[in-house]
Amino acid sequence: MKVLSLVNLTKKQTEKIQSISGVDLKVVSPKKVTAEDLDGVEVLYDWSNALKDAVLKSNTLNWIQVVRAGVDALPLKELDDKGVILTNGAGANAINIAEQTLAYMLMFERRMNLTARHQDAREWKHDEGYDEVYNKTVMIVGVGHIGTLIAKYAKALGMKTIGVRRSDKPAEYIDEMIPMSEMESRINEVHFVINALPDTEETIGMFNKDIFEKMSKKAYYINIGRGKTTNMSDLVDALNDGKIAGAGLDVTTPEPLPSDSPLWDMKNVIITPHDAGASVHYEERAFAIFKENLKAYVENGDVVVNRVNYSTGY
Repeated sequence: MKVLSLVNLTKKQTEKIQSISGVDLKVVSPKKVTAEDLDGVEVLYDWSNALKDAVLKSNTLNWIQVVRAGVDALPLKELDDKGVILTNGAGANAINIAEQTLAYMLMFERRMNLTARHQDAREWKHDEGYDEVYNKTVMIVGVGHIGTLIAKYAKALGMKTIGVRRSDKPAEYIDEMIPMSEMESRINEVHFVINALPDTEETIGMFNKDIFEKMSKKAYYINIGRGKTTNMSDLVDALNDGKIAGAGLDVTTPEPLPSDSPLWDMKNVIITPHDAGASVHYEERAFAIFKENLKAYVENGDVVVNRVNYSTGY
């Protein structure tokens, strides 16, 4: 069985893959990969747009494992029509994204978003309203691997947690889980709204003027999901009009955020360059998912972790 990896595996990782019986591994840089590299390949580890046409023409490819959690860059409908199994790296970046989400919340409550600006200006200055996250309520919209870990960390700091997802199926560390249909009626109760949603047809522009107007004026909006889920002009208006207290944005639309965006100059906004998912430990965690899936695939022709549902896009 031919396996093509677009990830530059370490020697140890290569040996682990080659130790699985029946696997013929080939590693090619995504910058150098060609359609010919896909000849006879049954399993593809990670994705390159350079292979799109070859993938859709392939008669042998049966499973694609991508490194990242998001799969919106892939031709999902075509892959579904071909019956290609698709798995993602969901969970591999949960620790670092959850930590960065906590950082936004703590910075806002301790006014460190302002302190950083004072430091740049060489000012020894105190600000008003120093507060705590303790006993605050956080609403996590999109409770998957990342959302669950955010809730765990929030609970450790004494926070209350409300989860939102398509169903109201309970999850660990979530005090109360509600369906998406109830989000608007409950969003005014919380101090932090965490957007951890994927980019799908249903989520594009979900956070807009109507949502921001229903939030508490003391609440902060944090987006560590996808930029397209937020109407950026509505967010700017909500911040300018004092509809919400501030925003922590790791993702925007477009990306990079244009230099003339008014968000750059807002003192109640923290902007990070879509780096919440970055960690020196990410690739090893993603590889562990791939290795477990590959072992199961070789043994029984199926995968066990992070199978993408084409109907939902995640």
